Amino acid sequence: MARDAMDLQGNLSSKMLWQVIASVSAWKPKDVVDKELQKVRLQLLDVLSVYKKPTNATTAKFKTGQSGKTNSEEASCTQFVLKLSEVLDLDAAQCNDLLSLYLLYEYRGSQDEFKNILSDERHSRILLVEIWHYYHNERLYLLRCLKHLLSYCSDTSHPYHSSYQKCIAELTNDKNKFILSVVDQYETACLATLPGASSSEADLVEKLGFQWMVYNLKEQLESLQIVLLYYREKDMTPEMFLRLLSLFKKQGFSRRQINRHLLDQSVEPFVKALAHMQVVLLLKAIDLEWLFQCQQQDSEPKDYYLLASEDVWKKANNSMGTLGEVREHGAVLLAWALVHHVTQGAKGAITSRKLGNMALQCDVFEYVHDLLTSPLLSGKMVVAAYAKSVVYSLVQVLLECFHEESLGNMDTLFSIGCEVFKIPGIAHNMWEVGLDRGAGLLLTSASQLFPLDGGPALNLCAALASASTFSAGKVVSYLHSMTGFSEYLELIPSSGLEDCAEAAKLLQAARYPYQTESFVIPGRTLGVCFNAAHGTGIRWQCDVNGWQVCLCEVHAMLAQTAGWLGEPCVETVLAVGRVVHSVLQSDRGRVDDLSDLTEMLIDLLQRLSQISHPPLKLLAECLQVAADVASVYPAQVWEKVSQSGLLPTAEVGEDALQQIIRGSSSRQSALDGIIVGFEGQSGDYSVTLGFLELLKHTAPALCELHASKHRPSLLASLVFMMREVFGSFHKWRYVDSNQRQQIGLRCLEIFHKILSLDGEAESVVQKACVEGLLFSDAGSTLLSVVAVGADEVQLALEQQTSWTEGTGVELIHLVRLGLSVLNRLLLLKPTSRTASPVELALCTQPPNKQQLHVTATIVQYIYHRYDARLPTLAALLLKRVAVVFPMSLLACLGNSAVAIRDVYVTRLQFSAEDIRLKIAILELLSTCVETQPGLTELFLNLSENEPGKNKGFTLGKFSCLHAVVDIIQTNKQKWPAELQRAAVEYIAALWIGRNDTAMNVLRERKSFWLDLSSCLFMDSVADNVRTCAFVMRIIAAELYNVQSYDKLDKELYEVLKSLIKADRLSFWSKFLQRNTDGMEQEGRTADLCPLLLLTAWRELLLILAQEECLQLPESMKVSLLTQVLDAVRAQLLGDRESTVLKILSEIVLRLVVRWSRHPSCRRAVIAKFGGILHELRVNAGLLHPRIQLNLLATMATIINDAERQREAGKKQQFVDMMSDVCALLQYNMRHGDSSDIFTKVFALARNRDDA
Repeated sequence: MARDAMDLQGNLSSKMLWQVIASVSAWKPKDVVDKELQKVRLQLLDVLSVYKKPTNATTAKFKTGQSGKTNSEEASCTQFVLKLSEVLDLDAAQCNDLLSLYLLYEYRGSQDEFKNILSDERHSRILLVEIWHYYHNERLYLLRCLKHLLSYCSDTSHPYHSSYQKCIAELTNDKNKFILSVVDQYETACLATLPGASSSEADLVEKLGFQWMVYNLKEQLESLQIVLLYYREKDMTPEMFLRLLSLFKKQGFSRRQINRHLLDQSVEPFVKALAHMQVVLLLKAIDLEWLFQCQQQDSEPKDYYLLASEDVWKKANNSMGTLGEVREHGAVLLAWALVHHVTQGAKGAITSRKLGNMALQCDVFEYVHDLLTSPLLSGKMVVAAYAKSVVYSLVQVLLECFHEESLGNMDTLFSIGCEVFKIPGIAHNMWEVGLDRGAGLLLTSASQLFPLDGGPALNLCAALASASTFSAGKVVSYLHSMTGFSEYLELIPSSGLEDCAEAAKLLQAARYPYQTESFVIPGRTLGVCFNAAHGTGIRWQCDVNGWQVCLCEVHAMLAQTAGWLGEPCVETVLAVGRVVHSVLQSDRGRVDDLSDLTEMLIDLLQRLSQISHPPLKLLAECLQVAADVASVYPAQVWEKVSQSGLLPTAEVGEDALQQIIRGSSSRQSALDGIIVGFEGQSGDYSVTLGFLELLKHTAPALCELHASKHRPSLLASLVFMMREVFGSFHKWRYVDSNQRQQIGLRCLEIFHKILSLDGEAESVVQKACVEGLLFSDAGSTLLSVVAVGADEVQLALEQQTSWTEGTGVELIHLVRLGLSVLNRLLLLKPTSRTASPVELALCTQPPNKQQLHVTATIVQYIYHRYDARLPTLAALLLKRVAVVFPMSLLACLGNSAVAIRDVYVTRLQFSAEDIRLKIAILELLSTCVETQPGLTELFLNLSENEPGKNKGFTLGKFSCLHAVVDIIQTNKQKWPAELQRAAVEYIAALWIGRNDTAMNVLRERKSFWLDLSSCLFMDSVADNVRTCAFVMRIIAAELYNVQSYDKLDKELYEVLKSLIKADRLSFWSKFLQRNTDGMEQEGRTADLCPLLLLTAWRELLLILAQEECLQLPESMKVSLLTQVLDAVRAQLLGDRESTVLKILSEIVLRLVVRWSRHPSCRRAVIAKFGGILHELRVNAGLLHPRIQLNLLATMATIINDAERQREAGKKQQFVDMMSDVCALLQYNMRHGDSSDIFTKVFALARNRDDA
């Protein structure tokens, strides 16, 4: 019963469904997504109500259905399902299906182990807990499927837009049934109590109480996100608004959970996220966007949906009147105050003012800012972007209704603006509406203080610039054409001012606010005084180039000679750096436009490096700007930064590379002191991240530019990063734990780029990287990243408030990069060097027997299903390990080998699995055929037939050959060409490695040879060249092994006859003739690989030429010979590629030896050979001796056969060719040695004398 789950592959679990429709790592074919969505439409419509509670009737029915199974194992399984039904409070039949899906997708043991678990009470309880977790994750994944569909159903740029739109339309065509079902289930989750508390496993259930409550909070959170996304395109009814408001109030905005006694402080992020979603949903329900449109158009607000019924309006007012006790109420009260202000006019003023004051008492703006910066809503997913658009609507209406100065301290509002303006749609809307209305007034108000308090305006500009290229362009234009310049009045001599009106001054003469004449305020400019933070300010009403002001602010800091820098000055320059960084991030084409400012910010690095206590945030921002410019001008930026004294330097000696790698030649740098002395103590590593960003953009680029003069400083920085940063970053203390992941990611990105440089790029830096990673502490860190393990990754994913963003997703990216870097490292490691600590860790048992082998940890990434790229890269690394180390991968797996085999095979067979993972698995298996015989036998899973049956072997249920045969079947041409190539390559490995048992099993499969050779009959072969090459090798190996017609498989014989009858041998010969040019040129696509095809064609053609299994028509022999000779002559006239010519000349020689007894073949050779010998003589100095030997040996063979056949008429043709032969003889006697070629040449000369 347990392993019948293999038959359920057509039924996806919710987790697998989410991975298919979301396509986390790679886009699935659209028809696959359509098919799966159609299958689960009813399941999505019912949402969580699809899971039914058990009843006496359903339990009795299940027992009746299982009563016929008398097998003890099946009886144990039935009892386990019934116990599972009690614990989960789930229908027994659904528990049975749940168990089957668990065994198929999540179980980490073998079939025999599962039987043992059922018979052991202690182990069966552990299995109960695992399935309990699996069930609750399934519920969450079902909700996530709906959330994903709703997120992108209206996004026309999404590849599955039409599929999602159709599915959502089908779900929502029954009026409000769908959304009512979701809200009902949210309410059910709020009122739920711990299930299974009265079951026979009550003690086990009680221990799971806290974890159940976490799952319950996640279900509530997912449900509210679905409701929010649903109403993004739909209008909410008044009844639904009142219902949600009542629900949220009753729950105390998530604070009054029924099961709060089960919670502790660790779940506070989920409770806060739930409250945030409730607030955003109510703000959306109030329809602030409609209110703003109403204000813009100055229309009557009679159509506001909550005014449609007096009863609804009264109930809503009564409910709102009871709010104001906690911070979460503030935003809702503020929104309701705006409703009264817009819809009720003068009569609503008192209520509006009262509600507004209550909102301010709840710290409404601080709460909204916290909401926007929370983990759930600070990311880039659709829910977060839409929540920010809801808050943006709140700000729009607020600033439209009230003057910003009446709202108190504007700093928090400016911070809110910085968060919402980062969204591209919001930024575009703000520019479209204008700066004199709505949220645009934030930027207008902030600009009134520029540059006296330039931070707010510049920070808002930075947020807008980061949104999109369009918005960045608008920011550049806005700053270029500002109106007004603010400064403190006390800085201006009173003699230079003239009173002209109340709070107004007239500037008598031109004023230079900075110590430079590049910026001037013209004389007779009017200024308006105002109260500033530290005195009286004055705003000059004149046109100002904001970029010029920014330049002057940075120049003023550079001009300061004292060691201490004023905080206002630092904050302003920091904001300038943010704007420049944001503009360049969005539009690299602006690098030249902002060159003056970027050069000054980079020059500022030297000034900051000399300060004993530098402003770290400013230093980090300057490094970020340097990194942005370095992406365009790497050499120039690196030279300037190297001269600043910030980066490490190194002395260059005779053994400079080894000295630098050991760190013995590196000098103490300012960066080293900053990391150790300041960042290490504060736990904030912004400067380190800026340095890594700079190195990421410069190191690979400088290597490709062969900038040798920068090599010492680049090597010093690279080794510093390896030894001091990457080698120990995981041990540091962090205020923001996300920085740990970011540092690891950037280090690995640098390694990956350097290790991926081609052979022409700078090799010294790459060598230093390889040596440093293999023989320093950085290698241990790399192994610790790679060995994080699938369990740790899954745990990090589950702790995220969002399933698509957070530390878990970043951890996956980190491990993926680590696997890729380690793969490249093993590939580039010099074979002459002794084994490094990294290699020893991979190929030896760990000293602690309780510790899992690193290689075994890598293998177990196959259990990870969130991102298929992770197990794919793990499989590719294992492929490299299998080649490099003389070890047994099977021994590393220990007792888990069979279970891991089962998962690999299951994922290989799964129809909706990522294609790249399947290819990686097949490539790993192909490599293991030669290097890992034990692992190969495990995956073949062949068992000898029982006595009394036919001799031979049968495939086990978990044999990889099932999937391989399915992939190559001609009646299932649904697989991509690359996957078919990988399957055929695995079969070729079995044939070349002479795995007789597997070969016999495959031979016995019906239509095996027909399916395998189908690609040889295709006319369009551009995508299948590699596949065809492997097929040719398999057939050649089979013919070589058989060597007689009697032993040849009849199906293969028919295939060969069809190849001859359809003239496919000539087709492939002509195809190769057309594609031999440029075979050895760099840049050829891996898919074509004509050289691989040529070698395979040689093997097949030469084995067919022996004619031991079937005869070739003489006309075909002449045609094939002629085409090969034409290809040889074309090569001699063209590229003269050595490898290709050696193969072609060998084919000519072998075919002539076999076929020269046929007069027509001899005539064909003689007719072509004169021109070939002439070109051979002309290019003798450029050709490998073996090519000359093969062609001259061919000539000798023809002469000898003609002599035996007494063909006197051919002698004159041979005599004519002797001049070229003699010339070749003379050339080789002058330039050659006593090689075999002279023996053949002298034989030819003797034949000439005889003639």
